[in-house]
Amino acid sequence: MQCYFLRDGRFAGIEMLPLGLSDEDAIAMAHTLSSNRKGPFDGVEVWDRARFVFRLPVAGVEAAQPRAPDPWAMISQRGSHA
Repeated sequence: MQCYFLRDGRFAGIEMLPLGLSDEDAIAMAHTLSSNRKGPFDGVEVWDRARFVFRLPVAGVEAAQPRAPDPWAMISQRGSHA
């Protein structure tokens, strides 16, 4: 498993977790690693190879997530220019 540290929604660091951890143990270890980590980061994700396990926003700040544009916002913007 891997513990990724996020900054602005992108991977900024990684810690390899021991093999054979349960999801719960990996999440607990991610909490510990995030509280001991130095440097700026705004979230933590735990992955088991290609399987997403957990996302932790740090200090109540939601990790930035890439989002698709809101189609309704684009329609309403077009309507306001007419």
